[in-house]
Amino acid sequence: MISRFFRKFYLHIVIWTILLLLPFITYLYQPDKIADFKAYSALSHLVNIVFLAANFYLHCYVVAPTYFFGRRKIFVLLIALGFATYVVLNYIIVYFNPDGELAHLTKENILFVRLVIGPGIIYSLCMITSSMIFLYDEQARQKELNKQIALEKTTAELTMLKLQISPHFLFNTLNNIRWLIRKQSPDSEDTIVKLSEMLRYILYEVDGPKVELFKEIDHMRNFIALQTLRLPIKGNVALDIENTVKNRMIPPLLFIHFVENAFKYGVDSKTAPQIQFQFQETPGGIIFISRNRILQHTEPRPNEGIGLTNVRRRLQLLYPNRHDLKIRKTDVGDFEVTLKLMTDED
Repeated sequence: MISRFFRKFYLHIVIWTILLLLPFITYLYQPDKIADFKAYSALSHLVNIVFLAANFYLHCYVVAPTYFFGRRKIFVLLIALGFATYVVLNYIIVYFNPDGELAHLTKENILFVRLVIGPGIIYSLCMITSSMIFLYDEQARQKELNKQIALEKTTAELTMLKLQISPHFLFNTLNNIRWLIRKQSPDSEDTIVKLSEMLRYILYEVDGPKVELFKEIDHMRNFIALQTLRLPIKGNVALDIENTVKNRMIPPLLFIHFVENAFKYGVDSKTAPQIQFQFQETPGGIIFISRNRILQHTEPRPNEGIGLTNVRRRLQLLYPNRHDLKIRKTDVGDFEVTLKLMTDED
């Protein structure tokens, strides 16, 4: 694929070549005038084109920036100098014309038109075109710079949000381990293994912007297993993955906040918990559902906590106009979170 720079380079070469060959091309359509072709005219045309091309790029990359960057006196001086040089160049061409062009122009009283008005129009058109190209390139450069700044800002913000999430999750998990050790549970060894897997995941897998969905699900399984071990009353805790769910790349630790909240608000010492997590395939993406029974003394508030704020912000940054997060209380008294991600556009 040809880069933008080379496309622009080739286009400029073609345009200047056409301008250079223009007088010769006209003779192809007027063969009866080939006899009028004169080498001096061709040479003067070549000198004009080379001078205009040099001034075109000098103006685009040196002169025009002086105006837009505030050095306007220098800009006017350089423009005047360039035009004066062009007038002198045309005078030299006319003066040395072997056909006596200078005498003819003087006699017809059109010397000023030939040396000043005509070159002035041509030079002005050349400089205006050069300025427009400079403005276009500057606008494109500024747009790319703003895009890069926005990307760096977004990356930094996502890193900050992820750093806020990981320690929060780790502290909760260590709390669970401490509880099991105090209880002298026979499941302590298995718990430590699962914790090790979770730490490995957090330390080595979530550094990048995306992880595999199935790895994220395995991480959730370990977390659910640890939480289930400390339940005072065994209930129904399930993680259901539809067979049609495809592995795909997703942002790490995006669902874990909802899993934590389900255990935080759906478990107490008197009631058997009813907690369910689901992953479903949908056209263009996936749906994650978290559902838990609401206990009266731990009823969640949908907008509570930094965790939910972080999740919302990450969704806005990573899936703008491509996600749908609904948090509600169902008719049967359950607390339900439904997150739909359009991941197939990544």
